[in-house]
Amino acid sequence: MILERLDVHNVRNIERAHLALHPRVNLLLGPNGAGKTALLEAVHLLVRGRSFRTSRTDALVRYGEERLEVGIGCEDPHRGGIRLSCVRERGRTELRQDGNVLRQSTPVAALLPIQLLLPDLAELVFGGPALRRQWLDWGTFHVKHEHADVQRDYRRTLRHRNALLRQRLTGTLPAWTAQLAELGERIGAARRAYFEALVPQVVECLRQLDPSLAVSFDYDLGWRQASLADALDSDIDRDLRTGTTNRGPHRADIHVRVGGEADAPAAATLSRGQAKTVASALRLGQALDLLRAGQRSLFLIDDLGAELDQAHNERFYRLLNEMDCQIIATSVQGESVAGLDRGSLLPTTAGHTFHVKQGQVGLADSAA
Repeated sequence: MILERLDVHNVRNIERAHLALHPRVNLLLGPNGAGKTALLEAVHLLVRGRSFRTSRTDALVRYGEERLEVGIGCEDPHRGGIRLSCVRERGRTELRQDGNVLRQSTPVAALLPIQLLLPDLAELVFGGPALRRQWLDWGTFHVKHEHADVQRDYRRTLRHRNALLRQRLTGTLPAWTAQLAELGERIGAARRAYFEALVPQVVECLRQLDPSLAVSFDYDLGWRQASLADALDSDIDRDLRTGTTNRGPHRADIHVRVGGEADAPAAATLSRGQAKTVASALRLGQALDLLRAGQRSLFLIDDLGAELDQAHNERFYRLLNEMDCQIIATSVQGESVAGLDRGSLLPTTAGHTFHVKQGQVGLADSAA
């Protein structure tokens, strides 16, 4: 899937913008506060159903206005042209595909895999397990779309079980526990299958980004017993005491460790730049895995080149170019990004550069 056009109306400080996008690289250049990140946010809102900066979608509506609109025109090699749009007004979001209202954002997310690289990308290594679960679930969803439905059912069942635990209502607890165990096993198995297939791509990307980093990745299901049913059974006294479910896929994690005589947690060992390199490999590995399955990712990159030195940036951009993915990236710099000139950033392909200033967007140049 390729984004051919982006139309944004009343998103943050963007009153109205129309961008004809290049199938490979699109650079958004301008000073801080110009509206560059708002354009990335608009794409993310439409495709993923939410902002990556806030949980309050109404906060995206331009000050003094009552509604925002985002539209994208896409080209799919198998389905032809597709038009997607969303309108947010008075706390309600309406999502459409080719004019037809969609009740969920899942079909749109399935159409267009997004890889999000923000300035805080290193938190994928340094941050809590929830961030790594989101990364894992995003990839699992694009392999098995039903994964999102199973997760939704699991979260609903988990809320019911936790409510019973807090109230110590044990009469119906076994039925909810059995349902939770069945759904949790399905999530764990899907995640494991995806993770085991993905790790070789991640390791290969990391080798190309920084051969000196010896990092391993291990998947923690969220329970240690032979089955989740066994784990929930053995933990029932603690669950009743704490009023919450202490084992399950909602406790899963990806353990990232630095090799040596004794493996050490990466979060306690790596520099911020090294952690960003590892996190970049996790994102690039997912895109490479999808590409081999025939799906082209869209990279949304905010603050291009931040926190990585020139050598690491060159390797990152080279690997990204080899993947034949579409890129929309922001930078506060001009024709150079972290010491790289435009030719280094785009060694094998062309792209568009847009200047963004005080909410206004203009095409600076175009190369065929």
